[in-house]
Amino acid sequence: MAEKKVLMITKTVCPYCDRAKMVLNHALEGKYNDQIELFVREDDEGRFNQLKEKYQFLTVPTFVDRATGKVLSDSKEETITAFLKEAIG
Repeated sequence: MAEKKVLMITKTVCPYCDRAKMVLNHALEGKYNDQIELFVREDDEGRFNQLKEKYQFLTVPTFVDRATGKVLSDSKEETITAFLKEAIG
């Protein structure tokens, strides 16, 4: 299976993460979901720390464009949509 184009980093209890997921599933109607890997901090704290060091983000949810390394830490529909259009097409 090919690696998904975007990594979405979240944590279990996170209203902003929930809002970002609402954007993906409702506003964007799941259009990009098959290209997004969802990573939950609590599933693997070690990997979370490696990602944080690599991509230098401070908050979740964070989206990472794997091709460019570009990072978006946001839960707003407009910014997520623009980011995904650029990362996934």
